[in-house]
Parts: sequence; structure tokens; C-alpha cells
Amino acid sequence: METIIDIKTLFSGISWLWYVISVVVAFGMGALWYTVLFGKKWVKAVNYVCLCGANISNGEECTCKGRFPWEMVFQVLGTALIGLMYFILTPISVWLAIIVCVAFAGWTKSMLKFQIAGWSRYITLAMIDVGYFVLVSAIFILFSYI
Repeated sequence: METIIDIKTLFSGISWLWYVISVVVAFGMGALWYTVLFGKKWVKAVNYVCLCGANISNGEECTCKGRFPWEMVFQVLGTALIGLMYFILTPISVWLAIIVCVAFAGWTKSMLKFQIAGWSRYITLAMIDVGYFVLVSAIFILFSYI
């Protein structure tokens, strides 16, 4: 079976230094986005309840053991894979990368609506989550040009 693009060539065009830097920048932006910029609004919109049953969005204090390291490991891996996708797509076509960004943002927004009945909460959460995804996508697209 013949492939259109040689995998070895595809990965050899990636600037791995800028890729790693972009993952760190994107992850750092996530830390700012979900704490300083929109942390309180996001927690309220997501109606966050921790494992011990405390509703954080109502100001209750979580007393259970944190899952912080594992959650962050999975988040870094997910961020890195999204970044790799953009580092592969953007050199092929920036328009293809933008189409993927818009398509995934739309899909994410529609998936949220299946989970959240109230429009106000849905719009708040969609704006925060999709806004972060679009920002991260822009970071990866821009860094893939360096």
C-alpha cells in the first residue's frame, strides 16, 4: 500500500525544540487560563464536585486526597499530542490546521450541550473551554512556523 506522505519525512520537518517549548507555553497558558483568568467562573460553570462529595462550586472544601499528579500527567500528554498534530498539519497547510481547529472547537462545543441543559452555564463553559482550545491551537500553529 502506497502512502501519500512519508512518515519519516513528516516527522523530520518538525523543530523538536520549538515543539517542546510550545507545549510548555500552552500548558502554562492553561494554568493561567483555568486559575487566574477564569478559574472561579469555570469551577462554578462546571459544577465541580470532588471525590469526597464536596461541591467546590458552592464553596465547600474538598478534604479527599488529591489526584493532582495523574490529572496533570494526562493533561500534559493530551496537550503534547494536540501540539504534535498542529506541528504535522501546519507545514502541509495552515488552512488545514485552521479547519481542524474550527472543527474540533465546534465539536467540543456541541458535546458540551449534551452534558449541560442550562444555556447560561453552557455558554460560560463553552466560551472558557473552547476559548482555551483556540488559544492553544494558535500557539501551536504559530510556533510550528519558527
